[in-house]
Amino acid sequence: MTEPSTTTQPDIFDHALTAPDGPPLLIERTDGHTSTTDLNWWLGRTGAVPPSDVAALDWITTVPGTVLDIGCCTGRHLKHLAERGLTATGIDTSAAAIRLAQQAGLNAHLADAHHYTPTAPVDTVIALGGGLGIAATRQGAPAFLAHLASWLTPTGALIVSSVDWSATASAHQHRTWTETALAEGRYPGDVRLRLRHGTLTGGWFDWTWIDPATLRDVAAEAGLTVSATRRFGTSWYAALLHHANTQRQAS
Repeated sequence: MTEPSTTTQPDIFDHALTAPDGPPLLIERTDGHTSTTDLNWWLGRTGAVPPSDVAALDWITTVPGTVLDIGCCTGRHLKHLAERGLTATGIDTSAAAIRLAQQAGLNAHLADAHHYTPTAPVDTVIALGGGLGIAATRQGAPAFLAHLASWLTPTGALIVSSVDWSATASAHQHRTWTETALAEGRYPGDVRLRLRHGTLTGGWFDWTWIDPATLRDVAAEAGLTVSATRRFGTSWYAALLHHANTQRQAS
């Protein structure tokens, strides 16, 4: 999750990547709920466990083919895809992440997904690590998905991951947040977050967690269809999307 809505966040993320032996990188919600981000796999450390949604890369079956990774971080996805015979390019707003990816010989560029356009259409666009949240809000999600889909070949695929907030809405740490949002007519998946690393704190930025049912509506608004979904634990999931006029099957 390295695509921000402000210019403050990349500084905190960069600091965490370049000081990996320091404190953990924390993600804080405006109500004080905090989660921890494990960067060990992204830093290539022995024994580090990869994010569960990496399994969604198995949906990419067009080999050889071209892939564009949104929020590629240090390029671990790019390396995996290249080893499978795919031509993979990544973009991220974290200068430190892109520097590490380029040092590893990977094709990665410093760029913001909202303003980026590839030089040619690609077979697959991926936005894992909760990358659908780069849309910032549920309202902005259809336009964001349509923007990503505009980079695809006619039969291309879009793979995104997110958190199903509805699966944990009744949990103690989320119940008040969810009930307040619904009472105020707000989408509970729309949140404001900031990064914390030791004594450093970033600025607040908008992020969205889209539940699977809402994703189908959002996709339809963008002229896309959800071809498959895959869950990882209680709330994390990935989705495979295609242009609405393209009939595809996936497991």
